[in-house]
Amino acid sequence: MKNQPFDFHGSQFTIKVLSSESSNRYTVLDILHAPNIGPAEHQHPAGPETFHIVEGNYEFFLNGESIVAKAGETVCVPTGALHRFVTDEKGGHAIVISPPNLEFYFWEVSKLLSERKVPFEEESEIGKKYGQIFSDGSKHWN
Repeated sequence: MKNQPFDFHGSQFTIKVLSSESSNRYTVLDILHAPNIGPAEHQHPAGPETFHIVEGNYEFFLNGESIVAKAGETVCVPTGALHRFVTDEKGGHAIVISPPNLEFYFWEVSKLLSERKVPFEEESEIGKKYGQIFSDGSKHWN
């Protein structure tokens, strides 16, 4: 699981730090995002989420506000804040420090996606289990 790149909705995720390695305080993900892609609006009740943009341009929507982040910039999402993002036409590369156990959401859904299409409702239930609470299914990884 750790340091094994895997596909998640067309983007390449690599888990760099497992929650268990941080005393269940956070996980660290290295993500190569595909172009014009991002998750539906969601929140994390278990902790904040921080995105350090390595390459590309991202547009974040955080509590209804638009924030454009470029390579070298960092966006901090407070605990429980509604947010989503989308990459531009070139995609992007981000290092993400996420709330604990979120790596298991990405890993579990990626395994299912490698076998079949996963309905948003099913993915949303898996997300709840690991602290990814979606507010709706629009604009989800498309």
